[in-house]
Amino acid sequence: VPIPEHLERVEILLDIPEEQKVCPETGEPRKVIAVEVSEKLEYRPGKLIVNVYKRPQYAAPDCDESSAGVIAAAMPDHPIARCKADMGLLAHVIVSKFADHLPLYRQDGIFEREGVTIPRATQTSWLMQVYESIKPLEETLRKAVFESDVLFTDDTPIPMQVKGNGKLRKARLWVYLRGGTGPPLVAYDFSIDRSKKRPLDFLKDYRGYVHADAYSGYDQLFKKEGIVEVGCWAHARRKFDEATSSRPKEATDILARIARLYHEVETPCTDMTHEERCHCRQERAIPILTGIFEKLEELKQQTIPSEPLHKAVGYALNQRKALCRYIEDGRLRPDNNLAENAIRPIAVGRKNWLFVGSERGGRAAALFMSLIQSCKDCDINPWEYFDDMLRRIMSHPVNRLRELLPDQWKPLPEDERVLLLTANA
Repeated sequence: VPIPEHLERVEILLDIPEEQKVCPETGEPRKVIAVEVSEKLEYRPGKLIVNVYKRPQYAAPDCDESSAGVIAAAMPDHPIARCKADMGLLAHVIVSKFADHLPLYRQDGIFEREGVTIPRATQTSWLMQVYESIKPLEETLRKAVFESDVLFTDDTPIPMQVKGNGKLRKARLWVYLRGGTGPPLVAYDFSIDRSKKRPLDFLKDYRGYVHADAYSGYDQLFKKEGIVEVGCWAHARRKFDEATSSRPKEATDILARIARLYHEVETPCTDMTHEERCHCRQERAIPILTGIFEKLEELKQQTIPSEPLHKAVGYALNQRKALCRYIEDGRLRPDNNLAENAIRPIAVGRKNWLFVGSERGGRAAALFMSLIQSCKDCDINPWEYFDDMLRRIMSHPVNRLRELLPDQWKPLPEDERVLLLTANA
């Protein structure tokens, strides 16, 4: 990527420690024989700049540039070797695509207006190389999502380009969201199909409650010891809403009863502790739930199998145990809306960037979106997170990667980055 001359330059001096400026053999001060200069295109919110890294090269007084023993400060760690983009620009490309849903060709046009040419192929290469560098966070994030015994899950289709013929096939993104008392974390899992094996594989080490819809792919999961199904009243309600066109009186009656679960129980419980909420549900929700299922048993006898209302009734009765499970624990919810809300950004992105280019590209998109959605849920600016995390991950201890996930992440002070970042001044 050619770096235009018109952009503002910010000099960053990378010097060696004072104790290394003295030759250990002669005790004489080393002399600066050259200054190595490297330029990287950088993004700071609202503008492009150029970071100019200057590294004085030191040698003993009687040495020349070609002699052995020349030392200089190392360049900062970077997820892409010899890359012309600095961390802030990489973070900007990632966040623009996966948080703001800007396809790379649109970003290409935006950069062109700034007088900078960054082809789509270059941006794609940056994204994939960054993904390879942060890939260890995938397993760390998966384990972090399992730290609570309350989980929400859902899935959505995502088109994937087939290599060779350019056609699209239907792939899948699954979302797993950590519930309970701690800060939320979101993990997306990419798969090339909707196989029942996917949730089984992803949740193989998990034990606890799982909020989900009635997709048959979860049936095998809920047969596992230690996995407890929690049903979704939002899904059940939707089916009665669809039945209002054919049986308005009966369907509307059930919709009103479901609404009472929220207006008379959940809304007043919002600010309660988990224990108080559980007690409130036991006292107020059970009578409403009992009335709903008694009415559903009546309607089952009064409808025929082809009717939408009969199908809605059948769904709710088949799910009765799961739909009532949320009253057992104040940390649980009556619906799976948290997972559905985490699916919405994918739907918006799908309308803009249309498809993923490969299975590897799908896995990269899943990790980027996982970190971005987790940032949003933890009230963290995604650009600030990536700008800091990318500077640290290459040298961060593998056994402490958990610290780099959004719910535990704390940005390093600038003086600990060993960079004189005057760009923020």
